[in-house]
Amino acid sequence: MTLAALASRSARSLQNPLRRAACIQLAAPITRSFHALVPQQDMHPTSSGDLLPYCERNSTRLLGKFDELHANTIEHYPKTAGKTISSLQGQFLRLLMRMTRPQRVLELGCFMGYSAMAMADGMGADGAIYTCEKDGKAAQLARELFQKQGYQGSEEGPRRKTKIELMEGNALDNLEILSKNGLQFDAVFLDADKSNYINYFNFIMDNGLLNKGGFILADNALFQGLVLNAPGANGGKTHLSSRPSPPTLKPSDIELAENEDWSSAELQECADHVDAFNRHVHVDSRVEVAVLPVFDGLSVIMHKI
Repeated sequence: MTLAALASRSARSLQNPLRRAACIQLAAPITRSFHALVPQQDMHPTSSGDLLPYCERNSTRLLGKFDELHANTIEHYPKTAGKTISSLQGQFLRLLMRMTRPQRVLELGCFMGYSAMAMADGMGADGAIYTCEKDGKAAQLARELFQKQGYQGSEEGPRRKTKIELMEGNALDNLEILSKNGLQFDAVFLDADKSNYINYFNFIMDNGLLNKGGFILADNALFQGLVLNAPGANGGKTHLSSRPSPPTLKPSDIELAENEDWSSAELQECADHVDAFNRHVHVDSRVEVAVLPVFDGLSVIMHKI
């Protein structure tokens, strides 16, 4: 049985209250399977899918609400539930927030809210997350979940001190709003459409949204290992002497992901955007960067002090 079929069957089961508890138990393994499918032969051996269950067993578990969120994701997005980060990556984000103690975090690409909740749980009581989501259905489901779990604020407007503030719509438009309101962030989690990664990075850096000493985490930085096949990658050995231009914008990978299967060309096109982003950041003198072979690749970018 394919993962999509298994997820669809689990989604139908969730409609029966008697089976919901059992399906919640299945949700995390199913989501983990999506992540374990990422081709690993060209990546570091510690990224092997065989080691993922071992790492999860020996890592602090997130609270049960995250298993329920995985189940809800499979119910509403049975074909694209793999867009949710793994529980291990969620624990990493939570722990990173606990260690760095940012006051304000920006997330581009909320989806169902898993990563936003994980980061919020690691932040101090006065911390706030602003998360952006283009998909109206996902944004509404995430907003309902945030309200249910108590991630709420009180004051009006984009300045309010809420634990999680969800901004629906185009991410670049929302960045413009945040910039006009003078908001600055200590950390950014970038997990939105790959075709705009460069544009998001440029806007954040050019408009002072990231504090000096702050950092950006860019997810899917290796994009299933396909970045090695990108035109400018040259086997990952190219070192550019000038900043590459942003790629021509095409339909975003989020829009493509609404289809059950991506073609090889569509997957490679997304990987090409990610490779262009990696090379673009590498030669930007304002930042230091480490591209890590963990999860589906994670780029850690620090704004120089």
